[in-house]
Amino acid sequence: MAGTDSRDKGNYQDDTAIWSGLSGLSEAQRSELAAGVAPRVVDHLDQCLEWVATEWSAGRVWDDQESDAIEWANQLHAYQYVLRREFEEALNRDLRTTSYPPEYDFSGTRYAGGDSALQVLDDYQSTRRSLRHKLEGVIREHNRYSYYMFQQAAREEHRFEHPGWAPWSPLHWYERVIEAAERQFGRTAMTLDLIRAYVKCMGRTGAPMLAFVVETIDECGLVTEPPRSPEAHESESVPQQRASWAHYTAGSQSRSASESTAGGDPAALGLGAAGSSGTREMPSPDADPTAWAQWARALVQAQGLPASSPHAAGVPAGAGGAGGERVDPESAEFSRESLTPFILDLLQGMFDHIFRQVGFNSRVRAAIADMQFSLARVVIRDLSFFRDRSHPLRLWIGSLINTGVRVSPDDQAEGNDAIEAYLQHIQESVNRLRHEADSMDREAAQALLGDWLAAIEEEDARWQEQQDPHIDPLRQEERAARARRSLTICVLETGAELPERSAEQIAEAWEDLLAADGDSAERLDQVVKDVAKAICNRATPREVNPMVQRIVATAREAGVSEERVKAVVQHLGQAHLQRIRASGDEPRFDPQERIRARRSVRFEDDDPDLLADQDDAYVFEASRVQVGDWFEFIDKATGETQRMALVWRGEATRRFLFLSLDGVTSRRHSLQGVAHEMREGRMRALPRDNPLDAMIR
Repeated sequence: MAGTDSRDKGNYQDDTAIWSGLSGLSEAQRSELAAGVAPRVVDHLDQCLEWVATEWSAGRVWDDQESDAIEWANQLHAYQYVLRREFEEALNRDLRTTSYPPEYDFSGTRYAGGDSALQVLDDYQSTRRSLRHKLEGVIREHNRYSYYMFQQAAREEHRFEHPGWAPWSPLHWYERVIEAAERQFGRTAMTLDLIRAYVKCMGRTGAPMLAFVVETIDECGLVTEPPRSPEAHESESVPQQRASWAHYTAGSQSRSASESTAGGDPAALGLGAAGSSGTREMPSPDADPTAWAQWARALVQAQGLPASSPHAAGVPAGAGGAGGERVDPESAEFSRESLTPFILDLLQGMFDHIFRQVGFNSRVRAAIADMQFSLARVVIRDLSFFRDRSHPLRLWIGSLINTGVRVSPDDQAEGNDAIEAYLQHIQESVNRLRHEADSMDREAAQALLGDWLAAIEEEDARWQEQQDPHIDPLRQEERAARARRSLTICVLETGAELPERSAEQIAEAWEDLLAADGDSAERLDQVVKDVAKAICNRATPREVNPMVQRIVATAREAGVSEERVKAVVQHLGQAHLQRIRASGDEPRFDPQERIRARRSVRFEDDDPDLLADQDDAYVFEASRVQVGDWFEFIDKATGETQRMALVWRGEATRRFLFLSLDGVTSRRHSLQGVAHEMREGRMRALPRDNPLDAMIR
């Protein structure tokens, strides 16, 4: 971390002109930041100091060397109020100042004068810098959501060259805490031990405070984009695979110990070159059938998988040697056709393993079992199936399984159109494989995959559309929350006083226009924001009217009804008129009240035990859940499981709506509620990758 004193005046070219610090914020925004952030951060520091004093009084320190801990505790008690006051004054000043960059008494990356080499640091300075790096690591590891929100707020609008300079950053607080400590105790072992304790305290008890600070900077309009991990390089069009079959077994609560394999590691199945020791490596696709038979038999025997019987599922009566009678691989008569029972054994073992990992509905399981003989018949003609992850038949199986797993094991299809539709697609696709098995080549397998994916995509869209009656009230809530939040930010940004009646009229107009879709909604949002700011700034009708006409034109292009357009114009006209005619004693819209009165949002199905906001990896994961993701929920009271998809999430309301495939069971959670269910192990994402890829290496 560097401040103004960290720049080598002779060699450093000042390029701070592009960085604005807090100068781009209105005085109202900076005041609200100070009012929201400083008290919570200072209170947490106070708690940390109390804890440190208690630990020192008991003779416990974090320095490896012998120390007079009790004397340190006495000194801390004597100067605790002074430390708090100096820290509070510095933080309030930092949250209100428009100067850039911030000034620090010390920087661990200060440059030596006259050359570009880093200055040699003494032990104290090195330890000080090391502790700062440790604090950053603690926040990044345990408070990822806050970490990326803080970074996003610092980077937007070119506010801070280094995110750690932002006054809402724990790294900035670190500098102010140690500066205050050094003024009281000097650059001593006591100061360093105090900072060690502060870093530890931040990791132990800082999550609720950090969560509150995040809400404050968000409500003040400093974050317009969702937080994104800098390590994430995936395209937005590529779904993030946050749940994998490779790790699903290890987290399963329903397996018995006898069903687990090597602690849940699918590689222990011994499939492929990466399997367990003592198993054969997978042959090349053009290898002799004997090598493939020996490989398949070795894997089945190594794992104790049951051999198929002549009457195994999907084996037609009279299949003879193809399904039951085995030709010895060492025999001269052994051929590619003779591979069928060996490959069938292997496929059955693989599917049985998948069935054990997560419960399947009986009809889905029967359909998958019914295809195994036909699948074996196709595979023996194209053994690249086992090596090629992009093989269409392998992709088809993965999608088939991941679709079937959405049906909860206890769901009954009878009388439910949604479940019946998916089961019918599964059965039809399986029947197609069975009918074409003897002639299916790679091209036919590609056609099977393409038709299946198209059918499921269409069914998914139809199912999502059918959920609109559940979603429409939530959309209305979201529009109202977004309108109110946007208006709050506008008033904060302008620093103007707005009559409460005008604010209500603007919010209603904004809410109506947010019903538009896509790019039109974004353009309408911007033009309404321009009108709202103009009204706040007491613009004349001549100045406002062209903006309103732009709203009308954009709304009509977006297909907004004439009735709604007319209502929007009336609302904005009334808001402007009331703003112009407002008397001095008329109630004013108070944006700060919305933030001061903010309480943790809780929804219907949140755990009643969820009392305090947290900020940990689970909150970050909850924030990344996307519409269309499927999860298995465990009811806290009954222990029953139910699979549901996220069909709606609101950014302003932080509301999540999950629905089961049959549309009967639903859950409504807040962001913190979702994180809590994950934290307690009662909510797990269903795997989305290919289960065969997790087993075949």
